[in-house]
Amino acid sequence: MRIGKKTRFGLAATFGTAALIALGANPAFAQEGNFTIGSGSCVAIEEIQLQWVDGGWHDAMENNPIQASATDPYWCLFTLTDNGTEVWRSSGAGSNWWPDGPGHSMQACADRWYNGTRLSHSCGPVN
Repeated sequence: MRIGKKTRFGLAATFGTAALIALGANPAFAQEGNFTIGSGSCVAIEEIQLQWVDGGWHDAMENNPIQASATDPYWCLFTLTDNGTEVWRSSGAGSNWWPDGPGHSMQACADRWYNGTRLSHSCGPVN
């Protein structure tokens, strides 16, 4: 069976349009999900999800401590970085949601300290 020129053009246009729609429907190519970071008494969940912001779907990230029970001389430090620069830090409160869309490269980390010496450093995926 032979496919005519008009049919080939129509199929190409249909598949091309479908590809553009599929790519345009999800502009954020991220690693969404929840990732456990930290150790011992300093543990957090790096949460990455798509959220509707300014008329489109964009990634957002949160560093959500779930275990921050270190006691002196131990202590916890939870951070968020954007493009390698620290933008948030806490010893136990959550970060709330930060935009992680185009132009952002975010990462959540959890550190456990003892008498000024860092015992562990754990980070989630860069997104």
